[in-house]
Amino acid sequence: MLHYQCIQTIGFQEGYLPMKYLGIPITASRLSKMECSVLVEKITAWVHIWATRNLSFAGRAMLINTVIFGMFSYWASIFLLPQSVLDKITSICRNYLWGGKENMTRIPHIS
Repeated sequence: MLHYQCIQTIGFQEGYLPMKYLGIPITASRLSKMECSVLVEKITAWVHIWATRNLSFAGRAMLINTVIFGMFSYWASIFLLPQSVLDKITSICRNYLWGGKENMTRIPHIS
């Protein structure tokens, strides 16, 4: 009863984990692949928007280095991301850099 009265007096709400703070899920344990899907979806959305523009290789590289790696470093500075999420982000960046799309339809000229 005292707990409920304190929460009402202060004006806070009781929450449950996982919750989001500044766009990042806060949990009591290590982040799972599902909890990191928000990051992958944001990166995919950016690449999908950029794919509609006719950008040079240097332009695509600049967008990847500034925007995508900025989001990635923000998340990675707080949590250890699962390897499958890192592989997916790498795949999206590589496909966009070499093909200009989020999904690669042919083999790149350089390995």
